[in-house]
Amino acid sequence: MNPRLKSLSIQNFRSMRGSVVIPLDAQVVLVHGTNGMGKTSVMSAIELGLTGSIAHLEDQSKYHDFLTHIDTEGGSIQLAVEGVNGRSTGAGRLTFTPSSFDATPALNAADASFFAERCYLPQAVLGRLLDIYDQKKNTSSRLTEFVKELLRLDALDALVDGLDHAFNVTRIRKLAPVYKQLEEARDLLDQQLERERSSVETALQATTQRISRLNELLAVLDPTAVPVVAGFDVAALRARVGDRDRDQAELASVTQQGSEVSSLLSRLEQTSAGSPDAKIAALERDAATIGSEYETWLNGPGAQITQALDVLREFYSELSPLDGGSVEDQVRDALKWCVVEVDRCQRLLDQHGTASQQLTAARTTIQRATTRIGEINQALEVGAKDARTLAAALAGIAPHVEGNMCPVCNRDYAELDNGSLTAHIAATIANLTSEAGRLQALSTERASESERLTMARRDEATAERLVLQPEALVDLRRRQSAIASIRSRLEPLQGDAADGQSLFVRLDGARRSLAATRRAGLQSASLLPEINDSVEQATGLPTTNFSSLREALEAATGALSGRLKAVHGTLSSRVSVETELDQYAREAQLLSDRVARATELERRVATMKGAFSSIGEVRERAKTIATAATHVRSGIVRDVFSGSLNKVWRDLFVRLAPNEQFVPQFRLPDRGDGKVEAVLETFHRSGQSSGPPGAMLSQGNLNTAALTLFLALNLSVPSQLPWLVLDDPVQSMDDVHIAQFAALLRTFSKGLGKQVLIAVHERALFEYLTLELSPAFAGDSLITVEISRNFAGDAVADPHFYAFEDDKAVAA
Repeated sequence: MNPRLKSLSIQNFRSMRGSVVIPLDAQVVLVHGTNGMGKTSVMSAIELGLTGSIAHLEDQSKYHDFLTHIDTEGGSIQLAVEGVNGRSTGAGRLTFTPSSFDATPALNAADASFFAERCYLPQAVLGRLLDIYDQKKNTSSRLTEFVKELLRLDALDALVDGLDHAFNVTRIRKLAPVYKQLEEARDLLDQQLERERSSVETALQATTQRISRLNELLAVLDPTAVPVVAGFDVAALRARVGDRDRDQAELASVTQQGSEVSSLLSRLEQTSAGSPDAKIAALERDAATIGSEYETWLNGPGAQITQALDVLREFYSELSPLDGGSVEDQVRDALKWCVVEVDRCQRLLDQHGTASQQLTAARTTIQRATTRIGEINQALEVGAKDARTLAAALAGIAPHVEGNMCPVCNRDYAELDNGSLTAHIAATIANLTSEAGRLQALSTERASESERLTMARRDEATAERLVLQPEALVDLRRRQSAIASIRSRLEPLQGDAADGQSLFVRLDGARRSLAATRRAGLQSASLLPEINDSVEQATGLPTTNFSSLREALEAATGALSGRLKAVHGTLSSRVSVETELDQYAREAQLLSDRVARATELERRVATMKGAFSSIGEVRERAKTIATAATHVRSGIVRDVFSGSLNKVWRDLFVRLAPNEQFVPQFRLPDRGDGKVEAVLETFHRSGQSSGPPGAMLSQGNLNTAALTLFLALNLSVPSQLPWLVLDDPVQSMDDVHIAQFAALLRTFSKGLGKQVLIAVHERALFEYLTLELSPAFAGDSLITVEISRNFAGDAVADPHFYAFEDDKAVAA
């Protein structure tokens, strides 16, 4: 079943107020209306019902807000169709308000796009149709894209576009980020390989220098040793060099012998300085004399100092016991502490006195302020009545008093025989005003006394924290007095303390000298055998071969020094050789590791280069395929433009404008990259190429060219939808153009079986097309619809139906 439009229902759409129903179930539908009556709205309603949008207004994103008639709150469109999307009946529905739009189109997306581009030519698009088709969209014109669609070149386009990245590495990186990562990995490998080769060279130089240093050290240990070369056996050389423990043992032995010889020489010098017995006796006398003087000091001033410090220790527990070697410093420290503590006690006592005075003053102020506040409160209670308010009230009543009649109680004040009522009120107001002033003064005074009471209580709290309790006060005064007494006892004893410390130091020195002299005397008896053994062990000669013991010990010292220097040299060389061997082993292992890493990196770099070589081969094949596909696509497009589309367009244009000398066509220049782009131009009937249509054709023939181009494109496409919808296509056409156009429409409707819908605004043209497109055979039909408005301003659609009838007169 061929798709067919059945009917259209419109309510409050754009310029059409109210509801209208337009029948569409005919082969040809003619819509007539003067300008502004709504014939373009009818065509737009058909497009909305089929596609859900108005294609030429899509760039104007807010056109949905203006679909509703301005005097209404909302509207709707219903389009009945049959034979669409495999259904016998169907409908497109829309509802809209100034703030909402809800569409359920009758066509799917593909058919909707086909209808908007190939079946419907709006009046607003006709004048700029050629510009639209010539306009570039992305990289191709709309017309070129149409031919691609017509010829089903999607596969070739996809192939060309997909392989286009092969021509530029930058596009490959965007298409496949892993390719960029592969390039970065390749560059990183190259950098790593370069660094590794540099490291191998550095390690090789280090091992060469290490071997040279080893040969120098080996020559010192053994001048006859054969120099080593790269790759020598480290373990064998280490075993050949020998163990350094023997050298270290010999070094320790020589060092010990040297120490013993030095000690013997020192002891020999000490014992050779005269008789030790006389020296010991003299030292004993000196020690006894100094000990007697120190004992006298201990029993005298020392005892006084000890007693004073013991008493002070009750107050100063950190005071250390008396030490004769530092008694002067102890006395000085004790006196300093006494001075500081006495000052601290006096400061606390002074603070107590000041706080006591402040406390007494604060309590006196509190008592006075409390008493005064009580008196003021009593006075305020007596005058608690609001005298000022009452005075104001009486002042407000006074102007209303006439004579002696009271305006409040309505009594005659003259009955009291106490003067006039006006004078009485004035006197009362004066008394009340005076009382109010006195009460205000009392309130101010009470506030001042309250503030003074608050300050006094704060001072009382502060002073109470600083006043000492009686027990603490007595203890503090007792402590101050005791420490001051101790200070007065210690101050005269400072000189005695210095004398005691001096005696103690002298006595200790005498005792030390006496002990050392006694030890030297004991050692002199056993010194000679030790000297004989040490000298013979160091020199190999007895002491009798030397003129004196000192000479023998000095000879032993010289021999030991020579042996120590030789052992030091050998041990140092051996240690250096072992150290160099350890360093060489590490550097050789490092060189081996770096060579292995460099070899591995070279293998990976070779693999990476192979991968890029394979990628290059794939790119070349892709370029070849893309170039071939481009040439094939260009050839197909060129053939279709030249042999098909241009021919149809020429036939249609010449039919509508037989007298025009310049005929529009498409020219297909090659851009040099294998791509073909359509360009509009004209050519003279003689075959000479001319300029673009806009420069060569009149406005009427430009419209004719645009109309015939649209019809040619419609004819060139496989018929998805058999509809042709034209909104006032006859613009600036003369009668010849119109006659030819009518014949062309008759061919579309009756010869090609398309359902044609045309809207025109000229009455004569409407009647002419009605005559020309009237039914010509059985089954053919025509509906004419006239759009107008009634007196209320509502839209009115007046349809007329035409069916085929045999002409009896001709038949007879």
